[in-house]
Amino acid sequence: MVDKLCNNLLPEGYEIYKAPDEDGKPITVLVGFQVLDIGEVDEEKMDFRLHAFVTSMWNDSRLLLDKYSKNEESEFIIVYERCRRYFWTPDVFFENAKHIENYENTSPSTLLKVLPDGAIIMSTRYSFKAGCNMNFENYPFDSQECVFFVSLMTSSDSVAVLKWVGESSYGDKMSSIKMMRKAEPLQFFLRQPTAHSITEIFAEGNYTSLMANFRMVRRLTGSIMNTYAPSTMIVTMSWVSFWIKVDAVPARVALSVTSLLTLCTQVEQYKSQLPPVNYIKAMDIWLFVCILMVFSSLLVFAVSYQIHTKKCKECLKEKQADEKTEFLLKKGNKVKIFPMSASEDKQIKFIQSLKNTVQEQKSSECCRCRDKQRWGTRVDEICRKLFPASFFLFAIVYWVHYIRIYKSHLS
Repeated sequence: MVDKLCNNLLPEGYEIYKAPDEDGKPITVLVGFQVLDIGEVDEEKMDFRLHAFVTSMWNDSRLLLDKYSKNEESEFIIVYERCRRYFWTPDVFFENAKHIENYENTSPSTLLKVLPDGAIIMSTRYSFKAGCNMNFENYPFDSQECVFFVSLMTSSDSVAVLKWVGESSYGDKMSSIKMMRKAEPLQFFLRQPTAHSITEIFAEGNYTSLMANFRMVRRLTGSIMNTYAPSTMIVTMSWVSFWIKVDAVPARVALSVTSLLTLCTQVEQYKSQLPPVNYIKAMDIWLFVCILMVFSSLLVFAVSYQIHTKKCKECLKEKQADEKTEFLLKKGNKVKIFPMSASEDKQIKFIQSLKNTVQEQKSSECCRCRDKQRWGTRVDEICRKLFPASFFLFAIVYWVHYIRIYKSHLS
């Protein structure tokens, strides 16, 4: 049955390796995509998976179609695999496809139809793993434009010309790229795909390539929940150290160091999901400022503790000097201090007045000592307002700038 169909369609001397022409002009091969799904976007490997039917259309005037009339019940002829191999088909290849699977081993995935006017339609189901040149400068407020290239392997424009089906007379019935169902990649919003073409000039001839542009805008929910919210909480937690006493060294050091190590772990975790690049990303700026804030809180503790310790030593020296003076007054020799003619009552009154003077000096020294020790606490009091204000100012500038960029991607 199949052999008979081939004999009825293919004339004697039909050349399978020679492309048909259109009145001496290069044949036009129309290409269309029916996209089933887009997923598995891998930022680290910079590729994505595309599941689609690729449809090619061309006209072969050499076919014998006199026996097939438009009035027949069937509007087209289905050519099966055993006969299909004897037809000329365009040598379409996909430039940036890393891996191609066409499911021929599991089920028929190619359909070739011949229309009464000599037009041939071939549709093949493919699963592509295609490369995508990604830019992460605005990550995670980025959008990725993955371009899928379709070309002819050996045929130049002098033999066959590639065109999108939407640019032909079939454009009112068929789209160049049609989404068969709503595709929702896990981390992205998929925008409407667009179709373009480019012609490259070589010494042996011109070659036209078709480009299917798949524009994907990253979803922010995952980054907010996994990075931005936790890092903000860690920075806020590091400010608690400004309310802890300066001399509580273990508590303040443990809080700052733990916060710093947690942020460093976050940096390593997010960088493991992306390829190594030599430019600064939006996420790098945020995490760097968070680490800087926590590290600065640790430096502030070192400064305030140093001031507090220094003032305490000064107070201790002054206290020891006062105690020495008081001791000398208590143990002083009355004979050396007063003349022999002085009465005992006068001596007692004079010594008592000296003691009162020493007590007043001690009280004033204690107040002055407390003032000196408060210098370390004053540093903390300033930082209680300075750190939150500076961080929230940075956060406002950061989010306003990148949300503006993100909205431009969504529009």
